[in-house]
Amino acid sequence: TIQRNFSEFLTRQATLAGATASADVTRADKLKQLEGIFEGGPNGLGASINDMLNSFADVASAPTDLTARTVTLTRIDEAASRMRAASQRLDDLQIGLTQELNQKAGAVNALAKNIADVNGQIAKAQGQGQPPNDLLDRRDQLIREINQYVQTTSIPADDGTVGLFLAGSQALVLGTEASSVTIVRDEFGDLNKSSLALTRNGASVAMDENALAGGEIPGLLRFQNDDLNEGRNLLGRLTLGISTAMND
Repeated sequence: TIQRNFSEFLTRQATLAGATASADVTRADKLKQLEGIFEGGPNGLGASINDMLNSFADVASAPTDLTARTVTLTRIDEAASRMRAASQRLDDLQIGLTQELNQKAGAVNALAKNIADVNGQIAKAQGQGQPPNDLLDRRDQLIREINQYVQTTSIPADDGTVGLFLAGSQALVLGTEASSVTIVRDEFGDLNKSSLALTRNGASVAMDENALAGGEIPGLLRFQNDDLNEGRNLLGRLTLGISTAMND
């Protein structure tokens, strides 16, 4: 018999800390990629726009200078090219996010099923009066792994099983039964936003990423729904500003 020599409280705290760290690290990594799209320096989008606007000023001060006009046309082409490239990189980032979210949702489903299976083995062993310490260790490890993807709340039952809940009250695992999660589009029709939905007994419930708290999936959802959308809006404002400047 393997002796379980650890504090359940400390284990829960460590699992919670791991979930929180996973969300923060995941979001920070994506933010670095987003910042790269709007990088500064002489080769950045901002520098290209500044060069173009400065060339407008040169033409305004010397309207008959053909060289100044030629430079302006070149600057316009360069700025337009970099803006198209930035738009494409934002789209590519979204495609990668969608793939990651779906993969991680699949991992959660596999882990939830494993936890439900181990729950059954623990309940059987406990019913036979056998201390299932190795199974308890295995389940603890699985719970730590699932919390890397999405934070859960664990509630023990009298039969030795553990229930896992998402967003406070949505049952992911109950006894030997596991629900499934999927990534779904925003309920209000925003094609650039999505959420994690839990399906149990044929009913699907979409959960707000803020209610999900920690884990890689909430971190990715927050980045997609907030940060990436703000990046799109920024590029849109830049495009509008340039269009306005050219038409004035």
